[in-house]
Amino acid sequence: MKTASLIAGLLAVALYLLCFQLKSAKKIIFCKILSSLLYVTQYILLFAFVGAAMDAASVVTGAFAYKKDSPFVRKYKLPILILTNAGIITIGLLLCENLFGLLAIAGVIFESAACWMKTEKMIRIVSLFATPCWFTYNLIAGAYGSAIGTVLAAISIVTALVIYSRKKTEVTQ
Repeated sequence: MKTASLIAGLLAVALYLLCFQLKSAKKIIFCKILSSLLYVTQYILLFAFVGAAMDAASVVTGAFAYKKDSPFVRKYKLPILILTNAGIITIGLLLCENLFGLLAIAGVIFESAACWMKTEKMIRIVSLFATPCWFTYNLIAGAYGSAIGTVLAAISIVTALVIYSRKKTEVTQ
């Protein structure tokens, strides 16, 4: 189980790192959804059910955010946001065994909010706020590969922010 969880976690990390280097918001969100599915697998194998539930919720909110330009989602955006966030908080609190479970809830709230941002830059910035939450949760849950991955994700996000801000500066000069 430990080996399988490590493999799922490392694959999830690889996808998560990749997503912040992508140029379009839709590609970033899609890649985050795939990464979250792998994280769900990892957490289930580690019996870290708060993390699994939170990443499953991240898949659902990511799917809505991926379709945020569709007529249905545009029409019902506020109720979708309220229901998904209420669901994240409710499920997280019901499964929460200790205070560290609250970090998983906070992490997924930040990541879900990031997916609803309009620009790639804002997706990256808001996602950055999730990294300390997930880093700590992963350490406590024994998901050490994911904890390292979270640090790498923060570096990836900052790197992408710097690279893309330089490219925009070069274009405007």
